[in-house]
Order: sequence, then C-alpha cells, then structure tokens
Amino acid sequence: MSKFIITFVASAAFSGSAVAGSTMNLTVNVDGNQTTTQQMGQLTAFGDYSYTGAVTDAYPVTAWAVGWNLVSDSNANSFVTNGFTIANLSSMTKRFNITLEIAGMIPTAGARVFTGSLGGTLTSSSSASSNIASVGSLPLWKGLLNGSSPGTNSELLSSYALTVPGSTTGVLPSTIITPYSAPASANSSLGYQFEFDLSSNAMVSFSGVWSAVPSPSALTLIGCAGVTISRRRRSN
Repeated sequence: MSKFIITFVASAAFSGSAVAGSTMNLTVNVDGNQTTTQQMGQLTAFGDYSYTGAVTDAYPVTAWAVGWNLVSDSNANSFVTNGFTIANLSSMTKRFNITLEIAGMIPTAGARVFTGSLGGTLTSSSSASSNIASVGSLPLWKGLLNGSSPGTNSELLSSYALTVPGSTTGVLPSTIITPYSAPASANSSLGYQFEFDLSSNAMVSFSGVWSAVPSPSALTLIGCAGVTISRRRRSN
C-alpha cells in the first residue's frame, strides 16, 4: 500500500503553478459507496492545466485506492488526457464506477470532431491470477459530453475481460475511437467514465486521450493530439 500511495504523491510534482484552471469533478463509486472530489487545475509551463491526487477507502482498513494524473487544454484542442491507477486491496472482487468531468471545456457551440484512445495494464499483486471485466455488455470506458456519451463511437471495450497470471502484469491493448462529428453547446463539459469489476489484490492503470476538437480544422489535429500530450507529459 505504501508504494502505491507514494507513486501518486510523487506525481503531484507535475503541477508547477498556483494559477487555477477549471474545476474537475471526480466521483468514485465502489460497490455502491460513493466518494466525490473537486480539484482546481494548476497551470503548467505549456499552458495546459494539470490535476493530480488520490483517494482511498481508509476506514477501518484500506480496501481500495484511486490515483490520477491528468492534463486538460481548453483552448484550440479541448481535450482531457486520462492517467488513472485503481487498486483493489481487498480479498474480494469490487465494482468500480469512476466519472470525471471538467466544466466549460468547449468554448463555443458547433460541430466537434470526437476522437481519442485508451490503453493500460493489469497487475496481479499476489500469487493468484487477476481479472478486470466490463459490467456485462456495457463499455468499460466511455467519453462524456455534458455527462452523456455523444455517440457509440465514444464507448470502448464493451463485453471485455482480461486475466493475468499471479504476480505478473498484462497489457490492455490500445483501443482507438473512430473519429466522428457531433454537435456541442458552448461551455459544455468534457469527461469520461470507467465501469468495471476488478478482482482482489489487483491494480489497473489506464492512459489515453479524449478529444473534442473543432470541425473541420480538427481533422488535421486528430493525428497529433495524443503525440503532443505524450511529449508534454514526458517533459515534466
């Protein structure tokens, strides 16, 4: 548990300024028990806003932990990158439903091109195998516009399951959203939602991009959005 929390605390160094950006609203629901967190974005040297932190179930014992390291850009590209690590530290499978939203990410109304990707790893921290699975046929991840998916293209890993042997790490293959256009209102929020079952003594980490760039000029930006963010994150 100590190593897990230390990793999250160290990631907070990514935020290097006291200039606050839009508020991130994060809801973590584990087996029906809900924890809500709000956090102001901190301006980075690249003009983005970063959000880092962690929440745990600390009483009477720590049964789960969720950490995040995110970047948002509400200017030309209006996207949210996702860096989440979720650990089930208990002896039973737990159901996680995690929703993140940042208000006012889309400055003007009009058609937007939605795109992005999702990948990750699953690690077993015991001699037993570990498993992650979507809830039935529902998507494990979906992008959100004003709290709802703007289209089925923004819903990834439906009817999905991955198992890794004990004390090993397996890869969730990168899945890419097929770009599509949908209307958006001015000052709309952007976000995404995870929903899955995670077996005991397992940890899953996600990374990716959720983007809603202006149309039609967005088409030239789609290919480089993920690369740009990746370079920014490595530079910090």
